[in-house]
Amino acid sequence: MTTKKDLLRELRVHLRGARGTSYSSTSAIGDLYEGYVFALVVDEARKGRASVRYEDIDGNKTSNLIFRTSPGQLYSRANAYTHAVVEFGSTAPPLEVHVGVKVQGRSGVLHECDVLVLTQEEADQSRSAYVAPKARNCILAIECKFYSSNLPLDLARSFQGLGADLGERARPTFVSNSTSGTVKRYLTHKGRDWEHGVVPGNTSQVVGLVNKIREAFKLYMSSNDPSYHL
Repeated sequence: MTTKKDLLRELRVHLRGARGTSYSSTSAIGDLYEGYVFALVVDEARKGRASVRYEDIDGNKTSNLIFRTSPGQLYSRANAYTHAVVEFGSTAPPLEVHVGVKVQGRSGVLHECDVLVLTQEEADQSRSAYVAPKARNCILAIECKFYSSNLPLDLARSFQGLGADLGERARPTFVSNSTSGTVKRYLTHKGRDWEHGVVPGNTSQVVGLVNKIREAFKLYMSSNDPSYHL
């Protein structure tokens, strides 16, 4: 069984350039799991030769990372929450990676996204206008679930609704530590991206998620700088 210690260790491994984070052994394991997936996204960007830096809500560079432990607005100033800025080359517009922010779906309804990758332009618009970012300008929306037992089917049904409203451009992806045959069948039938068993030490499952992250970056770069090879 994956422990908090395991997740904290992996956070430190993948979040290069960070002196410390707001996560600790007292953090909820679900929050640590979101941080772990965030770290995998950031690490994969670096492997694709992107430059990565961490910023707070005011755009100040920081190496002490503060993460949300409950969903909030991207523009919130309740704390100096940290996000990652990702830049591939000099042509493609920058991206940002956030934890626990709300996104506006095609219906206009707000949805919670555990780990979100979106254009910096859309994030800037959110901060300046105090509005939730729109899903159409997101390139990856990851739902993270950490369960000590098999996943209930209701989670898959809820994710199907989320994915339908976010739209395919946001590449909604369901990630969990545990699994369920019923959930797998349902999400596969609905054509949803998913990866179960994603925990430190489960190499093939982690690689499966990392490949999905890389594909999101590849698709973004193919539209913005086709000469760039990830």
